[in-house]
Amino acid sequence: MQVSKRLVVRKEIPMDNSRDLISSMDVAMAEYYCKNNNYDRGLEIYREAISSITDEAERNWVINQYINQAINYAQKLNLDKKYIEAIEQYRNIMKYSGFPINIYKNIGLCMKSIGNADLAIKFLKRFEEISPDKEDVYVYLADLTYTDIKDNRKAIEYYEKALEKNPNNFSIYNMLGHLYSTCYQDKYKDKQIEYLTKAYELAPNNRIVVKNLAYVLGKFDEVQKADEFYAKLMYLSPTHSDLHAYGAYLVRHQRFAEGFKFLQHRFQKEDLNNVAFPQLLTTKKKKWNIKFDIKDKRILVHFEQGFGDSIMFVRFIDELKKMCKEVSLVVQRQLVDLFKDSKLGVEIYTEEQIPSINYDYWIPMMDLPIVCETKPSTIPKAGGYLKVPKAKINAYKKQYINDNDKIKIGICYEGTLASKETDRDIPLSYLYPLMKLPDVEVYSFQVDDLTNQMDRVPPDANLIRLGRTFKNWEDTACAMNCMDFMVSTDNGVMNLAGALGIKTFGLFNRIVEWRWFKVEGEDIAWYKSIKPFQCPTSGEWETPVSKVMEEIDKIRCKKIADKIKGKGLKG
Repeated sequence: MQVSKRLVVRKEIPMDNSRDLISSMDVAMAEYYCKNNNYDRGLEIYREAISSITDEAERNWVINQYINQAINYAQKLNLDKKYIEAIEQYRNIMKYSGFPINIYKNIGLCMKSIGNADLAIKFLKRFEEISPDKEDVYVYLADLTYTDIKDNRKAIEYYEKALEKNPNNFSIYNMLGHLYSTCYQDKYKDKQIEYLTKAYELAPNNRIVVKNLAYVLGKFDEVQKADEFYAKLMYLSPTHSDLHAYGAYLVRHQRFAEGFKFLQHRFQKEDLNNVAFPQLLTTKKKKWNIKFDIKDKRILVHFEQGFGDSIMFVRFIDELKKMCKEVSLVVQRQLVDLFKDSKLGVEIYTEEQIPSINYDYWIPMMDLPIVCETKPSTIPKAGGYLKVPKAKINAYKKQYINDNDKIKIGICYEGTLASKETDRDIPLSYLYPLMKLPDVEVYSFQVDDLTNQMDRVPPDANLIRLGRTFKNWEDTACAMNCMDFMVSTDNGVMNLAGALGIKTFGLFNRIVEWRWFKVEGEDIAWYKSIKPFQCPTSGEWETPVSKVMEEIDKIRCKKIADKIKGKGLKG
């Protein structure tokens, strides 16, 4: 069988080595993917195209296309709060030259959003250095420096630069007034009032502005103006924090009846942060209010937070006992022995014992001035109301106090973290002169040396660290009774000294905490045994310390004269 064969003629396909159309295809596909929100694939194709293009002009054109799409994607990621992914896109853009410099600002804001304030500021500063138009970068830098870095003075510098670009921004004026007040207390009074007044002119119905202006005016005792702004604040939906601030202002200016009522908002303050009140104080069950008649009722009085508050307000127990059938007192465990030995005439409990107490209403301890209708002129027991048995004092003295005829001074220079926030502490170095007196012994009553200042006391300054021997507040009270007098800032130790009637030189900053409406003369109203010495301007501790040294010198001279007189009589 014969098989026919066909000849197959194959034609060759012409070849082209040009890549310009391929590059165009890549760009077209990349653009398509990006337009349809598949940015990851689109940007990947852009990068592949860029790496293969040899013509400089074409390559630069594709890079510009890539950068524009990558910026769009980064902005979308930012809006979706995918900050790390946005940063990654910005980082890829920065590998190419000629990118928009506002990328530095965008990266800075992303860094802020992920909590990296240090890098955020570095990128924003870079933007500030090279940008011809600073836009709002100073506001961002100010906000970061204030909220994250906690450098208020640097924040002031940035806000003032921002003000040059934003002269009608009430928020910047408000922040400047607030920061000048916070940083400098009584200094720059004119700036504080000027900035907040300008903020008020621009935003007369802004609650925060009105509150800040009212506070600053009250701080500088411009009472009539402060009253006007606090009155306006009442019509601007004030928060619990606002109402508490108003209460503090009223008490500070001796309007106890209204003030302590507004201070009741302390339990609902929006800015409590990590402050935790005892569990009972956050419930409404059996909570007393001013409408209730407590005659023939059993009342549970409960501590709140600090030891100093418990020590200060326990003075009202005697008055309360006369108004009701029975009083039970719940206090911190560290105060139980001291309060029991002080014979307060009530049963004393710790918090975990509350289920065993029979009571009709409970009252927070700092509400007792309301119950007792206290006025500045009727503060009870200002001469002292706590005590410890003589036998315990003698036992403590024998074990821990040097047996010599030197003048013994107890000191306390810092309280809790709350006292640092309100500038009540004094650097220990200001008290070195006391420790260098030849006929004096200085005993530190600090239990916790939060800032390790006692470790830095110079060799020629004699300081005995007595606080490490304290197991509770009764030990502290025993130690106080072994001193000739105390020198203390505004803290729990100072309150204890006053409650014991111990002679004390109280050191106060220029702006004082709300309860101290009297810090001049021979006493501080709440405690007759505490003589106040106040800074003339905030932080100028040299002045009160020098006056305390004068008082100590008088005591030393009198002791020397008495000794000489005693020897003369014997002769």
